[in-house]
Amino acid sequence: MKKSAGIAVGALVAVAAIGAGGAWYTGNQLPKVLDESIKQANADMAKTLPALGLDASIELLSLERQFLSSNARYRITFNGSLDGDEPRQFELVINDRIEHGPFPLSRLKAFKLMPVMATSNYALESNPALEKWFAAANGQSPVEGQASLGYDRSVQGTVRLNPVQAALDADSNLQFSGLTVDFDSTAQAKEIDAEGLMGSLKLTTRLPEGGEPMTLELKGLTLDSQTAKSASDFYLGRNEVKLQTVEILVGDNAPILVKDLSQLDETSEADSKLAGRSTYKIGMVSYQGHDIGGLEMISSVKNLDAGALQSMLALYSDIIKSTGQLQQASLDAESGLPELSEAQKAQLMVDVEKLLAGKPGVALERLAFKTASGESSLSLSVDLNKPESFELPAPELAKQLVGQLDAKVSVSKAMIGDLVGLQATLGGQTDKEAVAQQASMMTEMASGMALSTELARLEGDAIVSTLHYADDKVDFNGKQMTVEEFVAMAFASGAGLGGMGGGAMADEEPALEGLELEEGGEELAE
Repeated sequence: MKKSAGIAVGALVAVAAIGAGGAWYTGNQLPKVLDESIKQANADMAKTLPALGLDASIELLSLERQFLSSNARYRITFNGSLDGDEPRQFELVINDRIEHGPFPLSRLKAFKLMPVMATSNYALESNPALEKWFAAANGQSPVEGQASLGYDRSVQGTVRLNPVQAALDADSNLQFSGLTVDFDSTAQAKEIDAEGLMGSLKLTTRLPEGGEPMTLELKGLTLDSQTAKSASDFYLGRNEVKLQTVEILVGDNAPILVKDLSQLDETSEADSKLAGRSTYKIGMVSYQGHDIGGLEMISSVKNLDAGALQSMLALYSDIIKSTGQLQQASLDAESGLPELSEAQKAQLMVDVEKLLAGKPGVALERLAFKTASGESSLSLSVDLNKPESFELPAPELAKQLVGQLDAKVSVSKAMIGDLVGLQATLGGQTDKEAVAQQASMMTEMASGMALSTELARLEGDAIVSTLHYADDKVDFNGKQMTVEEFVAMAFASGAGLGGMGGGAMADEEPALEGLELEEGGEELAE
């Protein structure tokens, strides 16, 4: 028994000795680690922020070392403007209490027993420019967090934007529940994973015209990101943002409710070519208790030469620096765009040609609107080529530049009926039979006008139009023709559609006038 107790005491002494030795080691290594981290952060910001019209730098103001912990202060200086206004400079100071490893007390309290080099507990420091923000956060730092540095230089931690409640002006108020982001990064931030959560954000204000009160409320925001630095130095991977509801209320009107919003961005690289895909979704839009429909949009790019894109981004950053978003230089008087030097123009042309040589493609893969009874959609994709010369006449340049084009429009007749019926219902019409009759009439009218001009064909319940272009030939709704023939047909069909539309509406007026509703005697034609 005495032997077991002795072993236990010995183990505790050993752990204490390891902890003390680790704390001493961390304290001695800390200045070097901080210096390396600050240099790396400044280098990364110098590469990325100029493209946003900003310049930023971090400096270590002070470091007070103790045995088990240290206190540091950093200053972050920003120059520039994100909104195009006159550039200005502002500073933020961060206070940091650094617990030395291998077993920082805060981690032990949270039952995190993996040894780390140090744990940083940081918070934004108040200053006169931030007094209102601190007051809105009930006196505490509005931004704070914790980060643990592993012996392999990986970093795990949390960033918190604390709850805020404030009067922005005499008519506007903001209520923010706070945002928490957990992150996990490998050494030198080669791979970064992050997850975030926000409960709600509510803004109440008055519209500038009429002074009606307006409320905008967002609920249930989540963030999910997994990215890694590619061979071309871009962060690629998956980023997703979801929002449960958005509610907009103006005056005494019924609220507009938008449910289940999401944005998913996916990027990748293969053989020095970049590809990306973005998906936007709205589950449902509702008004006055009526579900209107959902929306989905998917866009993509492919075969983007990574080297050319990096060069163009670097050139853009140089242009921003030299034109005045950072140094207040002049812009081109006519276009309002930065003036390019001859060297910059030459470099831009080299990059564009290299980009086009990779045969890039841009696509609106899907733009769809869905109601209870049907769905309509649009798709468009264009593949590009490098032309022999940019000095070619416009028709020949376009022919060489566009390698292939595909487009498709599909309009659901049932969806048209849903929207016409919804419009009538929101307008106060209560005779369901009359509303259905109106919806059917308008649907058949739209269908007949499109089909009679041969701009579309009927496929089941959908009015469909397709276009394919390649090798100077057009396939329109299954009919082969030259580009010139297609243009002539489109003009002729458009003129016919305009003339027929006026006549059709005139012909329909007597029929519409005879359709009166029981309540109020309102005409369906209205």
